[in-house]
Amino acid sequence: MATLRNHLSAGGGLNHSGPDSPQEPQDAGATLAIGYVREFRMRVACFQVQRSEESLVYVQRSVALLGTKVLPAHFAPTPGNLELARFYVDLYALMGALKNEGAEGDVLWACVGLVQHCSRNLEARQAVVEHFCFVPLLGVLIRHTKRTERVHRLLVLLQDLTYGIKIAWEEPFLAALIEHLVGIVLCTEDVSCTASGGSVRDDDDENTMLALSVLVNLCYKNFAVLFLFLRSVNISAFCRRIQNYGLLAYKMLIILSEDVYSFQQSELCTFLRLSFAGIEDCLKHWNVAQLRHIVDFLLDSQSHPGLHRAMLSHGHFCEDFEKLLDQIDTSNGMDVSQEETSKHQQISLGLVFRLVSYILQMSEEANSCISLDAITPRLYEMVSDWMSSDQCGAAAIELICTLLRLGKRAAVAEMIANDPSHVAKLVASAERPDTDAGQVLATLRLLIALLQETKTNKVVLSKISESYFDKILAAPLALVPQFLSTQSLAQCEVEKACFCLLLLVNVAGIAKKAYLDKCCTLLEQPQLQYCLARGMVSKNEALVAAVLQIAQFEHFPKASVAKHVSAITSSPGGMMTKASAVGSDQVEQLRNLSSIFKANRIFTDKDMVQRVNALLDNIGGIVSRNELASAPTSQVIELYNHRIESLNGTVASLQQRLEQAGEQLTIGTQQAHVQSAELERFQSSNFQLLISQERLQTRCKDLKQQKVELKSNMTILLKQLSENSVQLQANERRLTVKKSEIADLQKDCENLRSKLSAKSEELTKLEAHNKENISRIDKLKKSMAAYEQDMTEKLRTIGERDRELAKTQKALEEQREACKKSEDLISVLETQLQERKAQIESLEMEQKETEDLRKTIMSLMESKKPKRKA
Repeated sequence: MATLRNHLSAGGGLNHSGPDSPQEPQDAGATLAIGYVREFRMRVACFQVQRSEESLVYVQRSVALLGTKVLPAHFAPTPGNLELARFYVDLYALMGALKNEGAEGDVLWACVGLVQHCSRNLEARQAVVEHFCFVPLLGVLIRHTKRTERVHRLLVLLQDLTYGIKIAWEEPFLAALIEHLVGIVLCTEDVSCTASGGSVRDDDDENTMLALSVLVNLCYKNFAVLFLFLRSVNISAFCRRIQNYGLLAYKMLIILSEDVYSFQQSELCTFLRLSFAGIEDCLKHWNVAQLRHIVDFLLDSQSHPGLHRAMLSHGHFCEDFEKLLDQIDTSNGMDVSQEETSKHQQISLGLVFRLVSYILQMSEEANSCISLDAITPRLYEMVSDWMSSDQCGAAAIELICTLLRLGKRAAVAEMIANDPSHVAKLVASAERPDTDAGQVLATLRLLIALLQETKTNKVVLSKISESYFDKILAAPLALVPQFLSTQSLAQCEVEKACFCLLLLVNVAGIAKKAYLDKCCTLLEQPQLQYCLARGMVSKNEALVAAVLQIAQFEHFPKASVAKHVSAITSSPGGMMTKASAVGSDQVEQLRNLSSIFKANRIFTDKDMVQRVNALLDNIGGIVSRNELASAPTSQVIELYNHRIESLNGTVASLQQRLEQAGEQLTIGTQQAHVQSAELERFQSSNFQLLISQERLQTRCKDLKQQKVELKSNMTILLKQLSENSVQLQANERRLTVKKSEIADLQKDCENLRSKLSAKSEELTKLEAHNKENISRIDKLKKSMAAYEQDMTEKLRTIGERDRELAKTQKALEEQREACKKSEDLISVLETQLQERKAQIESLEMEQKETEDLRKTIMSLMESKKPKRKA
């Protein structure tokens, strides 16, 4: 509890706790987190000094609190966050010290759990891998760990941390780590890895898959690691061993190129289905790291000809993406209220959008059977909901552009025309200066594509205005035309300017009267001509194509742009080829991996190394048995063996020095990041001091002005003082008169005091009478409370009776209505009865007449009947 109170009383933000801190105020969770971080650093410092069991127990407790009480989001380092930078350095130093003392300690594994807890945040995971270099430390730790469950924990952590890792050179830890991982895969690290009968245990099989996954992550796009791996393993045995491990085996074999393993078409189709199943699993929990790894692997399919051909002939993309859409709909129903979960969701969707765009682009190639027309309406419906998001908005807009260009074009254009609200939102978002540059660029490209459609060009023209272009071009137009070469303009702003001008040219081609003058005016601006020149010499193919389309405009300033292009290309760093050269070299290496493998086969074949070692052992045996006939030859071989031993010693020494250099490099990298955080913090403080200085200078000017005003006010007050002295003398004379009046008033005061004493006695009597009245009032209040309670009960009873009365009245009204209806029915029936009576009477009359007629007829018949003869 004392520790918790200390945490709650810890000051402010992650950097400063004073009132003048330049950092923004943080929430209670961040304040509590920094308290735990500071306590951890204090406990680690005590442990490094004392090295006692008690201090180690305190360290373990602090690590447990950090892993349970602090959310992973609070471990994400921010610019100038010196406290967290030092925390990671101290955690690395603590794990290094505990590793040297023994790899099986509980505190060390609590630290491993803390690293795993931190890596659940994407920014913290990047810092753990790149800035503070925990992977080499974990690689050393896994080699010294024997317990199976802890090996499994380390493999899981290494798998999470190595997704997308970038390794540019053969770091010292790689050789031993790769050898250990290969040993786990080949089942040579543990003699008990196979049970009786040769069957592999489930836990060992799972560790094998994890080790293979780490190897895939390390070798993917890291050529130094790949060549080191090829030199460290018997490729044929390794390939035979991993063939039963599904998706991981396919990935590893694809990385090793077709020279190592020749794929069948059915195997590559199985790999694609397994890849989409892996994407579906990642979408269930928004696993960004693994999903990015799978998607990047598929996006790089052109580097493997067999895989590229398999993707072109894969006819199940529509079905696969439909399953992904179903999973996305299911996962969207989960709780994403937390900011971290929402961010992971958007990044995952952005990766899926990129994959769909790539598959659509592949449909352009010859011999392609790819078509996503069946799911185009559903794709658009889902993508349109994410076009305004921060993390995946640009990818969603690019996918809409790709659907317009390569998909079911008329259907997409019709859906956009039927609901133009999405276009309006994108146009409004692009105008705001805080919108991401990538999203603005994607929006501009979408508007250009929509202008080319007859169903949607009116939508675009109705949503934009002349001020829209001015807002997007605000950054380049703010440059000083005379000093364009000395001012900095981000490449993203250059791309925005070029595509914005392309949009304006297309709009002017449709509505010349409204936008032609605007287009010519902007193209005459030297700042925009400079942007067009930078776009022309850039390495971006789409940007160069956009500038060439703008150049087709009849009023394009060719001479001015050419002048800027010449100035840029003639400057020392104008072409900016270094970064792009590195990227192009990497792509070229990836494409020519087969030729590189063939050229380096003699250096990467472990079989050859094993044969040479066997030959040396054989010669050594011959020497030890003195079976060589020639003594000089024996001496040469003995000298040769001595030379080999000395070289082995030198290699071991160099390896040790390399490991020390790697450790020093790790420490230097960590210290550089700490120094960078300190520098950012200093710059922030310096900026605040500059602001304070300007504020104080402004305040000083105000004080000087107030000083002048006070001097003028003092002069006025002195003048008023002289005038007041004359008035004071007159007031003194009046005071003498007032004194005589006061004497008379004192006599009156004495009289009033005597009257006051009499009134006081009378007041005492009245107070006693008042007390009696107060007691009576209290009794009356109690009686009143009783009456009020009784009245409340009565009112409640009255309310109940009123409700019953209302129900009765309602029933009475119903009865009355029923009675009225009955009376109406009775009157109708009486009327009918009268009618029936009238009918009966008329019928009776008719019957009577008929009877009379019958009687008359009968009488006539009787009279006419002949009389019988007697």
